[in-house]
Amino acid sequence: HVPVKRGSARAPAAGVSCSVAARADAVAGWLQRAFASDARELLEHTELDAQLVSLRSMQPLAVRFAPDAKGGGGVLRVLTDDMDLAGEIVQDFCAALGLSELETIAEFPEAMRTFRSTLQRVDEFNAVRVQLTAEMADTSSHAKMLVIKAEDSRILGDMDEMRAAYSQLRTLNAELIGEYNKRANNHEQLLAALKDVNHMIQKAARLRFGPPKQRVVSSCRAAIKSNN
Repeated sequence: HVPVKRGSARAPAAGVSCSVAARADAVAGWLQRAFASDARELLEHTELDAQLVSLRSMQPLAVRFAPDAKGGGGVLRVLTDDMDLAGEIVQDFCAALGLSELETIAEFPEAMRTFRSTLQRVDEFNAVRVQLTAEMADTSSHAKMLVIKAEDSRILGDMDEMRAAYSQLRTLNAELIGEYNKRANNHEQLLAALKDVNHMIQKAARLRFGPPKQRVVSSCRAAIKSNN
């Protein structure tokens, strides 16, 4: 990312904000080291407003800091549409300033819309999985009955009935194979969706630092376990 003139790039609406016990010059010093830019020139009246643009994607990034009235810290805002980038910045910021923990408020509306569709897919795949499991159980039960029926017919010497039973069994076996393939495909899709869910949890956790980061992971896993 490289700095641009103030007002030349649209500041994203998405991002993270947090209260930090740090002075504006310390934040400016970190920004200067992190992006190899003269961020101190952006420091005016203890407030910081740095605007940057990614050289790869040309996406804008804004870092703003406003001190509180008491002067013991302030509010830091990292504005970007990229959750991964926001997480990297939060982690680097905390490490550079030696913070032990940091709680943030995250606002990523577009990412959350995509995530809601992912959760909906998980629900749909789970519903299909339950339905397919029930159907396979019924088909398997019917197949067992046909095996017993065919064996009884063989013992009784009723070859016509035995052939009829085995013919039905062959048809059921083909259905079971088809249902298994459907279930296997659904399982792969479900695993892919759950992988996306886990990725989102990790991205959300990296927007925090220390104990708040661990709380995000544990709370999300508890929600998944309770199907909430």
